[in-house]
Amino acid sequence: MLIAMEGSSPTILGENNYKYYVWDAYKQTKESSKLYIPGPATISWSLSEINIRTMADNATTFIRGGSGPIYLVGWSRGAAACVQVALDLKRSSFEQDIEAMFLYDPVDQDGSTADFLNTVPSNVKNCYHAEALKKDGIWASVFPTCAKKFEPGVNYISGKFNTTHGGIAGCDGGSKGDAGSGSWMRGCMVTHGVV
Repeated sequence: MLIAMEGSSPTILGENNYKYYVWDAYKQTKESSKLYIPGPATISWSLSEINIRTMADNATTFIRGGSGPIYLVGWSRGAAACVQVALDLKRSSFEQDIEAMFLYDPVDQDGSTADFLNTVPSNVKNCYHAEALKKDGIWASVFPTCAKKFEPGVNYISGKFNTTHGGIAGCDGGSKGDAGSGSWMRGCMVTHGVV
């Protein structure tokens, strides 16, 4: 099964999803059981009902009702929600590991969970992490990359890309490009037969 969790919409109410690399993975997956969770609005504390906690809860409910290998893909807060899902499943002693997580520059930025999502837990077999390097000044403070550490047993593969936080997930309108993050991550998904 594939759960695809989108990142922040560049609009106030979160209505501008369904067009980036996470959506592409959802549309192109070979997994018959799949769920797409739209991302939160730019400001998710008050104006959006979607945040890291609600995204993780929806994904966990879907996983508990399904079967087969578990694959998670996410961007921004959606990628942080992937880490939250793994933590939640591990804490509840869920018997099945997550086969692979595909993270586009995860950021733990909305305060909806008490967890620090800096470390990928050991119930994740494989983690592919595409990190955006063009986050200067306030952007580095507002969108700090998380999930840069991992527990023993995780096959953690990191790629660093000279692009923006939005560019890494294919949402900058093509003006700055993704610096190769899209093809790199697609190759990781192909390796696992996800797409």
